[in-house]
Amino acid sequence: MKSLYCDICKKEISEPVAGRNYFHIREFDICEPCKDAVDARLRPVLRGHYPFSTDWYEQEVISFIEKGCASGRA
Repeated sequence: MKSLYCDICKKEISEPVAGRNYFHIREFDICEPCKDAVDARLRPVLRGHYPFSTDWYEQEVISFIEKGCASGRA
């Protein structure tokens, strides 16, 4: 059996089910608590940005995930 670890908090994801308790975003595997934390940090940035662009959104999400991976927390 293959072990899957969150790229942000480095904890093992037990019984991984894609879209339920872990999320694969580009090259990152993220557990549900870290995904919720990234979404919570991203929400105020999204509300303050106008007009909305999917390219800008993807860039922001990836930058927040990369910062989380570098610091070890979301």
